[in-house]
Amino acid sequence: MHEAEVKTEIYIAAHREADMPSGACFVPIQVGKSLSNEDMYPIGDDTGDNISEKNHTFCELTALYWVWKNTSGQDYVGLFHYRRHLNFSLVEWPEDQWGVVVYPAMDDEYVDANNLTDAGVSFFVADNDIVLPKRWDVRQAGSRTMREHYKNGGHHNIKDYDRATEIIKKKYPAYAPFVRKVNESSGGFFTNMFVMKRDIFDQYCSWLFDVLFELERQIDLSAYSIQENRVFGYISEWLFNIFVEKYIYDHRGVKIRESQRTFVENALTSVTPFFDENAVPIVLSFNDAFTPYAGACIQSIINTSSSDTNYDLVVINDDISDNSKALLTSLAGGRANISIRFIEVGFIFDKFNLDTHMHFSRETYYRLCIPEIFSKYSRIIYIDTDTIVKRDLAELFATDLQGKMVGAVRDCVMTGFRKLRIPSMAECGGLDADTYLRGYVGMPDPAGYFQAGVMIFDLPRIDDMYPDRVRSILESGRRYWFLDQDILNLLFQGNVHYLDMQWNVYHGNGDVHTFFANLPSGIRKAYMDARKAPYIIHYAGEKKPWSFPLIDFAIDFWTVLRETPWYEFVVMRNARGMSETVQHGSIIVGLRDIARAVANPIAPLGSKRRSALRKIYNVTQKIRN
Repeated sequence: MHEAEVKTEIYIAAHREADMPSGACFVPIQVGKSLSNEDMYPIGDDTGDNISEKNHTFCELTALYWVWKNTSGQDYVGLFHYRRHLNFSLVEWPEDQWGVVVYPAMDDEYVDANNLTDAGVSFFVADNDIVLPKRWDVRQAGSRTMREHYKNGGHHNIKDYDRATEIIKKKYPAYAPFVRKVNESSGGFFTNMFVMKRDIFDQYCSWLFDVLFELERQIDLSAYSIQENRVFGYISEWLFNIFVEKYIYDHRGVKIRESQRTFVENALTSVTPFFDENAVPIVLSFNDAFTPYAGACIQSIINTSSSDTNYDLVVINDDISDNSKALLTSLAGGRANISIRFIEVGFIFDKFNLDTHMHFSRETYYRLCIPEIFSKYSRIIYIDTDTIVKRDLAELFATDLQGKMVGAVRDCVMTGFRKLRIPSMAECGGLDADTYLRGYVGMPDPAGYFQAGVMIFDLPRIDDMYPDRVRSILESGRRYWFLDQDILNLLFQGNVHYLDMQWNVYHGNGDVHTFFANLPSGIRKAYMDARKAPYIIHYAGEKKPWSFPLIDFAIDFWTVLRETPWYEFVVMRNARGMSETVQHGSIIVGLRDIARAVANPIAPLGSKRRSALRKIYNVTQKIRN
């Protein structure tokens, strides 16, 4: 067969967004699509003849079944996983204990090393009948045989496997010798990955699912844990070996080629735009505990959105539950012009010791990776989720940044801190704000300090060295007063277009008539004018409207929250008299919060008395440390 005429499709099973090989022969397929509210890929396993709802027990086999029943005409069909692939190069790379070659990410180096291109697939598959993962010796894991290795699996029940082999012997007696051969073998082909001719693929699927569906009828999963429930996915790896051994025996001339297995540690290094045109991309970051308040923010974005504009909302996170995701995506109400997606980015920061204090949580750092993982976008809006949006973000997105890398509002709070010589926290030396910014952070022009809760990133203008500079700062372990906001100010100083203050109006935290009254006249007027008609209200600081219902602009939050599924939850929390302060997803009641509650009436923020108390506090912290 001429190479140009060969049609190969390798389906890549994925339950989350991930980087994919770009060749035409690689086809991502979303598994368990019928159980998800998210649209991640053009193809899902929930159309036509499918078993998508069985994904929690059949794992990647729901993709295998879908391909078998709903596609045709290929010369070769294959199956990969979103982080597992086969090496199609002629080079064998160093493997770990499990016979896998591990890479940090699917970057150009990974694709090149493993020849994961259309040409690479065509070259490696060539005239072979089956491409298998390299046989792995189970003795590497302390097992003597394949059957024993299944028995030793932490979430395996050997009775299930034995029952599957009894079904094979009864329904397909010619397979009995190969059951024994595989059971007593010391190695096999793992991870349900392969490329094979379509006719062999059809034979395999017909046999495999006949066995597994019968097994499904015979075993009771009601007492199984989530991991144990994946039984049919687990067993299929052993059944694959039985089928292959029988096929090789029956077809003495079959051409088999083995390939190393690869594994990508970090599934996603770049996000692809959801809409092709006329879109406003918006990035948010929060954790699962903060979902009710982030839900109000997202609802406010939707309320102010335009029907003739697309809104691409991406939540960068690490732990948002499936239930929270379902509730959040339901806010869009099926509107085709609004997409809400969830991208896990915690792995990027796992290697760093991220300092958090006050009301901040780990998720605040995640916006630092925006220029890196959103490089396929031209422009991005980032917005904190302790906000309520009152104006269409498409207007903010269209702002002329006049050649600057980012757009943000000048931070009037830091202006006040500098004017009143508020000392930074003890861990940063207790320096007054101006000295802290100049000497500790390294900002020659502290007056340019911006508030990072609402930002526009003009991504093509941000140079390629940005990710390296971020990593260098985080690796240093240096502590910052306002965490990643200080880091962003350091990285973008001199490259900021200052937005109208209406786009990020600080609610005041109860200090409007004390601290804000002491701001320089020009800043004070701009702030007071912005408060009259805010485009975005930002509940920065420790006094959030859900804990302090009478705080300034609280009514705006509660009005929107009433439209979401979390209204009763938040009301009940307050009604029960819960005293926790939930800030950016963390429930924190600490000495700092108690101290502020005591200090506010006798020493308002910005007063000399408050400054003196802060200095005393810093001294005691140094003594303690």
